[in-house]
Amino acid sequence: MTRNEKYEQKQKGKGLKKVTLWIPDNSEIEIKQMVEFLIDNPDHIPFMARSITTGRMKKAV
Repeated sequence: MTRNEKYEQKQKGKGLKKVTLWIPDNSEIEIKQMVEFLIDNPDHIPFMARSITTGRMKKAV
């Protein structure tokens, strides 16, 4: 078993699923931080997002 296969098995053992997403370059860090937060806090869900230009919050659908 390769190192990558061992890593993927470990992540699956934690109840995580591997997903590939296309995201905007300018929001990569924020998306990664949100995903890490959700992994560490499984009883939370993303609900709203803030506009970079207006600062207003918008409900995620």
